[in-house]
Amino acid sequence: MQNSRQRWRGWLEIGAMVALCGVLGALQYRWIGEVSVAERERLQASLQSGLNRLSQDFNEEISLLCRAVMRGDDSAYLTRLKLWQEGGRHVGMLRGAFVARPGNGDMQLLRLQADTESEDLVPWPPEWEGMRRQMLARVAGERTRGGVGARGDLTLIDLPRFGRGPGPGGPPGRELEWVLLDMDAQYLSTVLVPELLARHLGEPAAAEYLYGVFARNDASRLIAGDAVGVPDAQVALFQPQFETIFRRGGGPPGRRGPPPNAAEGRWTLAVRNEAGSLEGVVARTRWRNLGVMGGILGLLLAAVGIVLRTTRESQRLAEMQIDFVAGVSHELRTPLTVIRTAAYNLRGKIAANPAQVERYGGLIQQESEKLTALVEQVMQYASARAGKTIQAAKEPVAIESLVEACGAANEATIREAGCEFEVQIAPGLPLVLGDALALERAVNNLLANAAKYGADGKWVGLYAAKDPGGGVEIRVADRGAGIPAAEQAHIFDAFFRGRRAVEDQVHGTGLGLNLVKGIVEAHGGTVTVKSAPGQGTEFRILLPAAPDGYQDEFTDSTS
Repeated sequence: MQNSRQRWRGWLEIGAMVALCGVLGALQYRWIGEVSVAERERLQASLQSGLNRLSQDFNEEISLLCRAVMRGDDSAYLTRLKLWQEGGRHVGMLRGAFVARPGNGDMQLLRLQADTESEDLVPWPPEWEGMRRQMLARVAGERTRGGVGARGDLTLIDLPRFGRGPGPGGPPGRELEWVLLDMDAQYLSTVLVPELLARHLGEPAAAEYLYGVFARNDASRLIAGDAVGVPDAQVALFQPQFETIFRRGGGPPGRRGPPPNAAEGRWTLAVRNEAGSLEGVVARTRWRNLGVMGGILGLLLAAVGIVLRTTRESQRLAEMQIDFVAGVSHELRTPLTVIRTAAYNLRGKIAANPAQVERYGGLIQQESEKLTALVEQVMQYASARAGKTIQAAKEPVAIESLVEACGAANEATIREAGCEFEVQIAPGLPLVLGDALALERAVNNLLANAAKYGADGKWVGLYAAKDPGGGVEIRVADRGAGIPAAEQAHIFDAFFRGRRAVEDQVHGTGLGLNLVKGIVEAHGGTVTVKSAPGQGTEFRILLPAAPDGYQDEFTDSTS
C-alpha cells in the first residue's frame, strides 16, 4: 500500500512538472510575441530615423555645392566652382555647370569649364526649352507661377542671381541670370546613397537591406538600385535647402536642414530587408526563440524523465537489496541452526553411537559447505562491486577436464533432485585462456540452478563442443517450467529473483547469475539464455579459444 501511494505521488509530481512546463511554454510564447512586436516597432523606428538622417546629409551635400557656387553677389562662378572641385568630397556628383544669361535678345547658355577656366557658349538641350522661354519671360518682367526650374528633369538645379532693389539695403530685384547645376544621378544613387546607408545604418546592417531610388512623381521610374516591392521604410531625397543657399553665409557650419518632406523631394529612397520584410525577420527570430525555448523545455522534460527512471530503478534496486538481505539472513540462519543443533546432540549420549556421530558429522559438513558457498558468493560480488577482477589467473584451461569435474561435482545433487543427468563432451576442444576455478564456479552455478529450478522436468544436460567461430561453447539445459519472457531481461541483474522462486520460497540470494555473467565476460566471452514457459531453459556460455601458441605448447607437453 505504501509503495502504491509513493508511486501515485511520483506520477502526480511528474504531472505537475509537465503542467508547469506547459504553462511556462504558453507564457513564453506570449512574452516572445509581445517582445517581437516591440522589436519590430523598434527596428522600424530605428530604420526610419537612420533614413531621415541620411536624407538630411544627402541634401546637405547638394546644398554645399550650391552655396559654394552662389556664395558671392558677383558672377565669378567659374572661380568658385574651381575652388569647390579642389576641396569637395563628392566632385563626381556634378555632371555639368551652366550659366543662363540674357544677351542679344535671347537667353544664352554658357557651360562653365573649370579645367580650362572658360565659359563656352553651347546650344540649349531640347528638354530645357521650356525653361529657356520661362527665363526670357521673367527677364521681360512677365509674371510666372513659381520659379523657372524644369521640374520634369529630376537632376537639374536652377539657382537665380537677383539684382539689387532701389535704395541701400533694399529688397532684391528681379532675376538677372541663372546658374544651372546638372547633377549626375548615377553617382548620387550608386556612390553617395550607399555611403550614407553604411554611415547611418552601420555597415553590417546596411548589407542586409536592398534599396531603390525612384522618381517621386513616378514610382515606376527606377533611377538606381533594386525594385524593393513593399518597402520597410522610405524617405524623400534631393531636396536642396534653398533658404540656406541664398542666405548670406549659408548658416552655421554643420547645421542640418529641416527633416525631409516627401512632398518636396524629387526622389524617394525605399529600403527593404534582403531576407524579407521586417515583419518576416522578426517572425523568424520569434520562431527561433520559440525553438530554443522548446528545446530547453524538452531538455527539462527529458531530465524529469531521467530522474523518474533513475528513481524507479533505485527504488527497484532498494527493494531487491531488502529481499537479498532477507534471503541471505534465511540462508545463513538455516545452516547455522542445523550446525548448532548437530553440535548440541553430539555433546549428549549420541556421541557414544558411532553411526549417529557419522550422520551428524556429514550433516555438519554439508551445511558448512552451503554456508561457505554462500559466503564465497557474497564476497565475490562485493569484490566485483569494488572493482576487483573476477579472473584471478590467466592460464590455459582444458575445457574437457573442467566440464568433467563440474559434472562429477554436481551429479549427486542432480540425482537427489530426481533428474536424469546427461553429459556430452566433444573431443579435441581448444584451450581457453583464463581462471579455471572462476570458470568452474560459473558452470557449477548453472548446474545447481538447473537442479533447483528445473527439477520438475526430471532431466539436466551438460554439453561442451567447439563453436563454429573457433571458440568453445558450454551449454547447461533442463526441461523444467522455464523462465517467463518478462523476466529473461533481468535474470543477470544483481539481487534479481524470479516470481516463482519468491512464491515457492526457493533458497537463493539472486547473485549467482550476475556472477556467472561477470566471470564469463571477464574471460572475453558471452552468456545467453533461451527459455520458454513449459519448455525448459538452456544457458549457453561462449568462450574464445586461447591463441595458437598456447595450443601448440599444450600439444607438445601432452605428447
